[in-house]
Amino acid sequence: MASKKTDKTDRRLTAIDGMKGIGACIIAFFWHYQHFKPQNGSPFFSVFPVSYKNGYLMVELFFMLSGFGMMMGYSERVTGRLIGFREFIVKRLKKVYPPFLFFTAVTIVLELIYRHRCGETFVYGNFDLQHLFQNLLLMQDGFFGTDWSFDAPSWCISICMLCYLLFYLILYHAKNERRACYVFFGTFLIGMAMILSKKELPLWNSLVGRGIACFSVGAILFEVYKYREKFRSQRLGYICLGIAVLSYLAARLRPEFTGDVTTAFIIGTAPSLILAVLLIPWLRAVLGFRPLAILGELSIVIYLVHFPVQCAIAVLDEYMSLELDFSTKAVWFSYAVTVLIAAIVYRYLISSPAEKLICGFFAKKTADSKKTA
Repeated sequence: MASKKTDKTDRRLTAIDGMKGIGACIIAFFWHYQHFKPQNGSPFFSVFPVSYKNGYLMVELFFMLSGFGMMMGYSERVTGRLIGFREFIVKRLKKVYPPFLFFTAVTIVLELIYRHRCGETFVYGNFDLQHLFQNLLLMQDGFFGTDWSFDAPSWCISICMLCYLLFYLILYHAKNERRACYVFFGTFLIGMAMILSKKELPLWNSLVGRGIACFSVGAILFEVYKYREKFRSQRLGYICLGIAVLSYLAARLRPEFTGDVTTAFIIGTAPSLILAVLLIPWLRAVLGFRPLAILGELSIVIYLVHFPVQCAIAVLDEYMSLELDFSTKAVWFSYAVTVLIAAIVYRYLISSPAEKLICGFFAKKTADSKKTA
């Protein structure tokens, strides 16, 4: 019996990883390809128009999957007082801060080289100490404003850390998951109010709203999935799949029927897609396909490395006078392959030493290590 449960859990996790991997690739290879300003149109635009136009919505999907994953991995431990706040936050920081810091440093070096040649930074401005300090404190966007700076796509990490803080506080005080879900519904409404208000103030802006609303939805979806045995889950899964497919077709063929794309995605498309993947066995198997699961393991690295890779390509283009045509499929493929190789190199060769270096720098020395010294 235990082996069956483990097998189901593994497949479920790999399916979630597959969704993360696809989402990261859509952001890196389609949505942010606009940074290159393709001279004659974006390559493969006729095949992936929605990914180019609305690829930013994959960040919303990431926030939801993060909320789902946090509930799955930590809800019982937090409500059962089995993990303290410090341990919880340290675990989250160990996961995201080393790659964030590494790629921020790489971006700074590349931007300095680019600015020396061109007199300005590549794509994003705000290249100053104030924004650097905000980045280092993981408060680069949402906390003090919505300025883009340095490795700008990393803004979602700052919002994620805020969501982790809220997650722990809600679970700790609610004392059980069901009660917590009522609170998460309230935070979802607050997040949507931030988005719809169109205000861009410190801590009350669209970026924070997107994170809180989507993270809350993900936490609630876990509760639905947890009690799937109490209703006809596959039937619900196929209904959700139908909603997700219709939403995609509307966005591609009749975008005027979609209304506000972000709102529609948060309250309808993304939750439907996640539930469809979790509740339909064959779909869960497809998204759990090993190559997609590997992409999922690399997703955070792909997300953080793709902009530094773009900076590197821009630097080479300027200094070597390559005059690259970013509308060609060859350049697009070269860029995509470079991002994947860079992500693999970091994940399997650099991540462990980087984590030990960064975490070891801040870690306290134990009594034994002092004696040895």
